[in-house]
Amino acid sequence: MSVVKLIVGLATVLAVLPGLARVATAESRLEGNLPESAPVVSINQPRGSVLDALSTLAKQTGWTLVVTAPESATTHALALQVSRKPAGEVLELILEAGALRASFADGVLRVRPDTTTAGSRDPWRERRPERRGRGAERVVFGHSLNIAADETIDKAVAIGGSVTIAGHVQRDVVAIGGSVTLLAGARVEGDAVAIGGSVSVDPSATLEGDSVGLGGTIPTTIGSATRWVGGGGQGLRSQFSRTARAVLVYVIALLIAAAFPGALSRVKTYLVDRPGLSALGGLAIIFGFVPLCVLLAVTIIGIPLIPAAVLLLIALLLFGFTVSAGWLGDRMPFPREKTPVKTVALGGVVLALVGLIPWIGTAVLVLVAAFPAGAALLSRFGRRTVVTV
Repeated sequence: MSVVKLIVGLATVLAVLPGLARVATAESRLEGNLPESAPVVSINQPRGSVLDALSTLAKQTGWTLVVTAPESATTHALALQVSRKPAGEVLELILEAGALRASFADGVLRVRPDTTTAGSRDPWRERRPERRGRGAERVVFGHSLNIAADETIDKAVAIGGSVTIAGHVQRDVVAIGGSVTLLAGARVEGDAVAIGGSVSVDPSATLEGDSVGLGGTIPTTIGSATRWVGGGGQGLRSQFSRTARAVLVYVIALLIAAAFPGALSRVKTYLVDRPGLSALGGLAIIFGFVPLCVLLAVTIIGIPLIPAAVLLLIALLLFGFTVSAGWLGDRMPFPREKTPVKTVALGGVVLALVGLIPWIGTAVLVLVAAFPAGAALLSRFGRRTVVTV
């Protein structure tokens, strides 16, 4: 089996992820439904505030804008550049940047402060300890990262999100699948790199290194997919997000089982014969991916390789999920006549149900997929088998 064929096939399936990611994202900040005829908008705002962006959006859509949020929220600096995007998507971006919520009815958009930000919106992240202070590295996955004006850190990295700097970063700032924004008074001693976004530097900010922004469909798609896969939280929309993700992964696993039954069997055999080596390979994939992306980003010449690295990671995890589902299905007492597709279908149902558990489900699925992914990588997707003497 050709590894290239597998990656190309999975990349084709992943091409539908951005649309699903937009439907199945975390809880929306907008209450009510926008008109079906809502236009696409373009905003070129390299410098301005949240209120400026809302005003531009209202002018282009013809909506009446009513803002009851405090001035401290609406005057927050915001650099925004979008071209021909649905008005709803742009509105969500602006609301998130200003920590705002909105409701829409009868052509009137009412914007108010988000009183749930510090509470129930994301309790897991609020409780999670973060390393702060001088010399600390801040690395986040699946959401954006903000460095306050009174913070001094060593490095700031966001995979699947944007980075906003108001304080001091001693080395590099990297956003994969997002943008980098340096606010007034910010200082970055290293490089500012944005893969799938842009780098915006306030005139009063200091950037001592290089400014590198790489846009395009593939990096932006990777950012959307990463945020979607890492999504969690509470609420009906979040539950729908997890359900849609579980269904899509289940369908892809069935397609892999139908297309590559021989490779699945060989990878499964490699995993059983060399569980320790496979586990080490899986841990290396999970914990080595972020440093790899950071290394590729800051070396500049490796930036074009980041989308390929992300696609390879997704391919390995999907293949690993399929192997785990097949292994689990083999150990079920039914059906009597088992085929790769049947075993993956049975085991995949169990794993998909586990994936519906908020946060814990995602972590369990990643671990379940990681060890077989290590076996898939070490065996070259089943092309290399274990020889027992």
